[in-house]
Amino acid sequence: MWWSKSVLMAGMLVLGLAGCGFEPMYAKRGAQTSAVADELAGIRVAGIEDRQGQILRNALVSRLNPLGEPARQTHTLEVILNTSQENMAERSDGKASLGRMLINASFRLVAVDKKASSYSGNSRSIVSYRLLGPTYGSTAVERDAENRALVDLAEDIRTQVTTYFANGKIQRKVDP
Repeated sequence: MWWSKSVLMAGMLVLGLAGCGFEPMYAKRGAQTSAVADELAGIRVAGIEDRQGQILRNALVSRLNPLGEPARQTHTLEVILNTSQENMAERSDGKASLGRMLINASFRLVAVDKKASSYSGNSRSIVSYRLLGPTYGSTAVERDAENRALVDLAEDIRTQVTTYFANGKIQRKVDP
């Protein structure tokens, strides 16, 4: 009876997770989930410089405030981006064939009423892309890699901010 061992192991795993206090962050928990959603809905994402900043800001707005700009703003999210690129591999003719892009984001969540940082953090995304030579294809591939990295950053920043609010704003405090 191989299936009985599987059922027993699954049961032990579930009991073990329940005993350690594991709780899915996005699970429906009534008032607490509503409170976190309300906190996220009150965040205004400040403008970010350059094209990358616009893409990241739009991705953050769609993840934090899917219903549009907050009616009651409680926090402002400020983000600074730094990007670097390097060639990872070369063809026999000495031209690059593989590129890598690293985008770092430093962010801070500022409470509107206090004008001081409530929370700050960093996020980074590394993406690779194949260079196709001096053609439009290389430009398109590089743009796609950039967009993937920025969406990844938006997801990570949203996760960090959500965790901050879900943990009762105690995860990582910073000095004003």
